[in-house]
Amino acid sequence: MTITVTTADAAENLDRAGGRVMRLLVDADATGPRLSVVSCEAPAGEAGPPLYIHPGTDELFLVQGGTLLLHADGATHRLGAGAAAFVPRGTAHTFASGPGEPVRFLTVHTPGGFEQMHRDICRAEREAGRAFGPAEIMPIAARHDWSFAGPPLLPSGELAPVPGGAPAATPAQPPAATPAGLAGGS
Repeated sequence: MTITVTTADAAENLDRAGGRVMRLLVDADATGPRLSVVSCEAPAGEAGPPLYIHPGTDELFLVQGGTLLLHADGATHRLGAGAAAFVPRGTAHTFASGPGEPVRFLTVHTPGGFEQMHRDICRAEREAGRAFGPAEIMPIAARHDWSFAGPPLLPSGELAPVPGGAPAATPAQPPAATPAGLAGGS
């Protein structure tokens, strides 16, 4: 294995038709497949994907700017610039961007390989010439270590109402610092 360096202009473009800017910084092939790293910028006040589980992948969120709302293991956390949250495999989670400004964050998946889902969705949206909704994304995602677990997170910090029921979450709480200085554990 060799050192991998990816400059901003050389990163693979995985932009989504709905306005989410995504760049693949490090893919599994480059790390043998220890990890992958994706950079994401989501518009302010954007709902996230449906609640989901990665059965075989850990995910680390590193917030670079704005506010990322992360719902994991039944609680919603408000993560600002410089915050990080580790979500172990098998944990139900989702995210959304907070109101007011776009959010910029990195996701690191271990092991790598999950980036192929982003490639597949990006390609499908480009071919269709439009953004896909959850009903179109979920079958693609299901092929890539992604399992549906519930409704999406709203920019309010609550999970979307479950049909026939009440909202499924509590409002976002400020993150709690861990001994290592990381914020937003759960």
